[in-house]
Amino acid sequence: MQGKEKALQSQNKTRQPNIQDKDKVLVLNFIRAEVEKGTGSTLSELKQQYNEEALFNIGLKHVTATKKAICKALDIPVEAGCRYKRSLEKLGLLTQSIDEVICPYTKHFARLISTNPDEFERLSQSKSNQISLF
Repeated sequence: MQGKEKALQSQNKTRQPNIQDKDKVLVLNFIRAEVEKGTGSTLSELKQQYNEEALFNIGLKHVTATKKAICKALDIPVEAGCRYKRSLEKLGLLTQSIDEVICPYTKHFARLISTNPDEFERLSQSKSNQISLF
């Protein structure tokens, strides 16, 4: 039994990390870097200065992303991100894309969101010409 256990342990140690996991880490690091660059503060400094909802808003001013990606990057529970998104939408401070894109974090279809007013027009335009066919 011990020989089999050791073989399994050594096999697990030599196994390469999943490429998808590396992609997720790159996406999250990019989002964090953009927020830090845009604000001039580190993520830990921002977390000390702002509550989660304000951090969600600030993050989306500096990077347009899916809700899951921004929540994971800023370490905000996705369930809370849903509430923050809804609240900011009601105030007219957040918009989401008309078209769905493939989320770079989950690899599933999702909509991009942003609190940057400069992004609102771009996100509200569909890239699909399917509507214009009829």
